[in-house]
Amino acid sequence: MKRRTFTQLLLVCTAAFAAALWGSLSCGARLDDIHLDPAQEQYLRGLIYFHFAVSQLAILGAVVLFYLRHRRWKRYYLLVSYNEKGLALDPPGIRMPRARVYRCHLGNLATATLPPTDAPILVYPMFMLSGSSSGQRLCSALQAAYAARGLRPKLYYQPVLGASPWLAEAAAEGIRPLLKEGSGVLVVAHGSHLPEPPPEPQLFCRRLRELLPGVEVACGYFHQQPEANDVMSHMGSRHILLLPFLLTEGLHTSRDLPTPDSAAACGKTLQRLPVAAALLSSHAQTPQP
Repeated sequence: MKRRTFTQLLLVCTAAFAAALWGSLSCGARLDDIHLDPAQEQYLRGLIYFHFAVSQLAILGAVVLFYLRHRRWKRYYLLVSYNEKGLALDPPGIRMPRARVYRCHLGNLATATLPPTDAPILVYPMFMLSGSSSGQRLCSALQAAYAARGLRPKLYYQPVLGASPWLAEAAAEGIRPLLKEGSGVLVVAHGSHLPEPPPEPQLFCRRLRELLPGVEVACGYFHQQPEANDVMSHMGSRHILLLPFLLTEGLHTSRDLPTPDSAAACGKTLQRLPVAAALLSSHAQTPQP
């Protein structure tokens, strides 16, 4: 059903309900006349019942219209993370009916419970960076999982989690109470083997600068240039808030990030924040100096 047709039919139902309500009130007012003969009274009472029936049909018609329109809006949501650690995260800023949300990760696509194919499926890659894993690898694995079941779904791929503007807003909200004179923010992202680095870390930093005016925000990498430690040594801020642009805590957070010792070596102090994706959860850890 097209939007214009839906709107016109809904207006008809609304007009019918309003007319029936007005007719019932008018007949009720006329019944108060003490000079009415029995035949007129019976006629008016019949009209009231008629108007009541019309109003109920108008309400029923509106309910049916909304149901038919809702069927067109039906969607399933498939949240795919890199591994099991990211299964609990939700795309920020999106309200989804839980009954239509399915979760899996790259390692269990072949055996995971996937959405039915009777409606379009919105695929949310719960990755911080766009690349081979969140792109071709995910598409191929998902198509193979459905093909093995003899199904051909309509898949619509959404941007990766790291591209969400809500992520920068959540980070800024967590950073503001920690800022003091001479503070700067160092965003550290995973490197890439692609010819061009993924745009998400720089986009995140640009949004963070807009949300934290006057605060130095720099971006560095591990396994790619510019190295995070080199970026930190050239920052003008003396107190560094280190924000890992990662999905979950893991090996990279314990091995590849700048440390308080490396910060002290260039005359700075360092305070490590939770990974960026953890800021979306109400259970994010309290930053430790």
